[in-house]
Amino acid sequence: MLASKKVAFVCAQSNAYVHRLYRGALSHADGRNRSILREFQIPRDFEASPGAGGSIGRLRDWEPDGMLVFLENEELERLLKALPLRGPVVAMCAVRDQPGLAVVAGTFASMVTTVLQHFRQLGLRTLCMLLVESEASLEIPLSRVFLDLARPGDPEQATLLEVVDPALLDDPESSVLPVPPRLAKWLRALPKPCGVFCPETGGGGYLIRVCRALGIQVPEEVSVIGADDADLSLASHPSLTSVMPVGESIGFEAMKVLGDMMAGKPAPSERIRLDAMDLHVRQSTGRLKAQVCDIAAAIDYIHQHACAGLSVAHLLKATQQVSSKTFHTHFKEATGQTPGEAILSRQLEEAQRMLAQTELSVTLVAEQSGFGSSSDFSRRFRLLTGKSPSDYRREAR
Repeated sequence: MLASKKVAFVCAQSNAYVHRLYRGALSHADGRNRSILREFQIPRDFEASPGAGGSIGRLRDWEPDGMLVFLENEELERLLKALPLRGPVVAMCAVRDQPGLAVVAGTFASMVTTVLQHFRQLGLRTLCMLLVESEASLEIPLSRVFLDLARPGDPEQATLLEVVDPALLDDPESSVLPVPPRLAKWLRALPKPCGVFCPETGGGGYLIRVCRALGIQVPEEVSVIGADDADLSLASHPSLTSVMPVGESIGFEAMKVLGDMMAGKPAPSERIRLDAMDLHVRQSTGRLKAQVCDIAAAIDYIHQHACAGLSVAHLLKATQQVSSKTFHTHFKEATGQTPGEAILSRQLEEAQRMLAQTELSVTLVAEQSGFGSSSDFSRRFRLLTGKSPSDYRREAR
């Protein structure tokens, strides 16, 4: 029997998005490769934190065969320096390129597209982006992406980079006074009503507090969209509309890449970018009650139940609180597939796995993957793959 691979899931904090990444990784590991996942949480400044050496020591002593990491650049670099002997590593967020490091992350362009679509649905014509960084940057590629997609009338006014103490972003109750003069001038000068996107973690809540300090009404004068998890979004007053990558999809793909790397394949030559985004509409863009098209829940439900005869109608009822039309529109925009195509894709994936890894007959594979009769399965399998189930099994082995 093949030995199980040990995978360390390393993060700096535990929140709902981290749990979604972990759930996605587990979803791929369950039945697809022999992997044991264990979560290791390390402080952001673990080199200076008392007792942090224990968490690094436990990680080192466990001797993982590979690591999935959700860490920022500096944190990741310190971790890799502390663990010189390690297996392959896959980062689940956008970080700087490093030799042998694979990156699976959402695309900023998809995030911006989702934000702009929502602002435009609200009838807003002045669309802007605020970047809050801990240090000034000589090059701001995020601004270029936003300007290319938003095409504002005044590009110089449409984006602003403001250097902000990270502590103000982490604590949703921290005071923003005194407001940086350049930021205050920019916000006051924006034609109202307008929409402002703040993509850094904690930035949306910070912007809301700044507007409140300046006497600017949210969302009547400035609608705000951030990129925060539910905990920070709900801690804002008003609550923050947020856009985030679908964590389950990121974790699932990252685990798939790591499995290939642990099997001896090199790291992908290019970053793997996923377009799936979740938009959670809350009070900062005018919704008194959050209206959520929960793409992540739908994807997770498909992974778990597609092979049990799942219909699109049942998927909608089990995971959504929006209309069928809204769900289909957002699902297609986020994943590039209709819900029905996603269900079929998951059934095909499971059928391929069983053909390659089990001795089940084609009839049983058809039943257990949700295709129904073996004749219908064989016809559709050939249509989708160009091969019969028997030929696929023979070539896979």
